[in-house]
Amino acid sequence: MLIYIIIFALSTLFFYKASRISDARQRWFLVLLSILPVALIAGVRDDCIGTDVLVYGKDCFLDVYHSRWYSEIDLVWMIRMEPGYLFLNYLVSRFTDSYNVFFGVLMALQMFFVMRALLVFRNRMPVWLALLVYYFSYYNISLNQMRQSAACAIVLFACTYAYKRKLLPFLIVVAFACTFHISAFVAFAIYPLFIFLRRTQSYKMMWSMVIMGIVMALLVQKSVDVVLATMGLNADYAHYFKDSTHGFFITKFLITLPMPIIFFCYRKRFFRKETIYLAFSLIVMVVATQARELIGNDAERIMNYFVITQIFALPFVCAHLNKTWQKVVGTLGMCFYVAYWYYMFIYNGYHDTFPYTSIILKQWL
Repeated sequence: MLIYIIIFALSTLFFYKASRISDARQRWFLVLLSILPVALIAGVRDDCIGTDVLVYGKDCFLDVYHSRWYSEIDLVWMIRMEPGYLFLNYLVSRFTDSYNVFFGVLMALQMFFVMRALLVFRNRMPVWLALLVYYFSYYNISLNQMRQSAACAIVLFACTYAYKRKLLPFLIVVAFACTFHISAFVAFAIYPLFIFLRRTQSYKMMWSMVIMGIVMALLVQKSVDVVLATMGLNADYAHYFKDSTHGFFITKFLITLPMPIIFFCYRKRFFRKETIYLAFSLIVMVVATQARELIGNDAERIMNYFVITQIFALPFVCAHLNKTWQKVVGTLGMCFYVAYWYYMFIYNGYHDTFPYTSIILKQWL
């Protein structure tokens, strides 16, 4: 547990310095230093850290390494893996036969997009706080769901273009995210939702969208096979929407809890331009909670592309409070996320990332 906290703190410290520097070269040098600790720990981890390492991560890289040309890669991987993820395997394998290096490069790429998205708002909120929220909410997940976590990070960066109303760059970046995990296609819905939230000032309309989202989630469950077939997608993705496991899942609900509380406390200034992420996050939080309950556990993997925007909520709120309340709200918020992280990944062992082990790291030390 301690190793995670140390690298989170070290990475956040460098990123904090980077967010406060005006010189671009110095800023990106510090961003590189911020990426290195988390990428290193991801790279040197043992095979048992993260279920998907042995499901596809390790075998895919080794098979690609033994392929002389990209076109010679085993057809099984060509069908099963998205082209962006597979090409990154191929590119790294031209320089090394170590899958650990690949895992480190993949994490570095993921964190680059996360930090690039956060830096867009460095003058509007404490972005270092958003990075901490990301680490305690999603870093351990990314050690398991490697492809989708990379896609989520790219979608997070795409959201900055939606925020700026730049449609073409948004579409290009989301399309790129789809090359790492095809489920990222749902993120195309983010742009129209952002535009709508910029124009509306109606609480009733916002809550109507929440209800419509829940209804749509239920309808998708009934027609998912037809929808996927129409889009030309593999039917294997149907389990993200089906195979419902009903009941109250505290581990799935916890991460959605802060957003309604923040909304209630901050409701008077809710629709200001700079708080667009609050409105967006609230809607997807409520819909995500219900989708998980009504559709099934795997629905969270589709909702991740939307829910990840909640990392902006706490920093945006703190940015609009006086210094005393910034410390109070920021401290209470981070206490919640640390407790969530401990409960999910340490106590419950979610995603098989604890205890952290590394034979390579022991040899170095």
